[in-house]
Amino acid sequence: MLSFEAAGRVLDAEMERLPQGIFEDLNGGVNLLPEERPSGDGRYTLGQYHHDAMGRWVEIFYGSFLRAFPDHSDKALAEELRKTLRHELTHHVESRAGDHTLEHWDAEQTARWLEGEALRADSVLFVDADGALALKADALLRAEAQRRGLALRSGWCTMKSATQAQLSDFDAVLCMTLEQADTLAGRYPALDERIGCLGERDIFPGRHGTERTLRREIAYLAEELSMEDEEP
Repeated sequence: MLSFEAAGRVLDAEMERLPQGIFEDLNGGVNLLPEERPSGDGRYTLGQYHHDAMGRWVEIFYGSFLRAFPDHSDKALAEELRKTLRHELTHHVESRAGDHTLEHWDAEQTARWLEGEALRADSVLFVDADGALALKADALLRAEAQRRGLALRSGWCTMKSATQAQLSDFDAVLCMTLEQADTLAGRYPALDERIGCLGERDIFPGRHGTERTLRREIAYLAEELSMEDEEP
């Protein structure tokens, strides 16, 4: 199991890789704490972003990772640490900008988890405005599925060409933006439960870092689907 000291080095290395502008006004820094933090709903809080009269800071709870991921390899646990760090830093960036998108996403994901709505899919359809990102997402997921030995069917289409019959043929329909997901769900309300967003944030073509963001979200998706596939 990844030691507390090694976990600290993982976080330090990740912070060095990130643009330093992200850390502006984070006067309390990023703090790795040894304790676990039960969240009260059967899970463990991995990290928290704080903003009060004392300033802004991030806490990462090492003990929570040991509880939440007892069977993870050191490599897998390190990736969970990096994901949590980036998640909490996104709270910081949004807070400074007066944007609460991620807070809303957190609340929605927590509600879905409590209702037992974790993503379970043997087939995934990607949808976007012109098909460019959906096509790329499909290719990336196919490659990840092959690498992991994951039995998974995927496809792609545009918002304009998406039909109810086509969407009904897939377990999960993942759009690049929340607006696209809402539009599809409004068009086909009977399929609302299977329509969602690929990532925590909207993914737009041409935006700086789009390719990197898409690859990261597909890797997270493949990991989630792999874990579901391993359940008895």
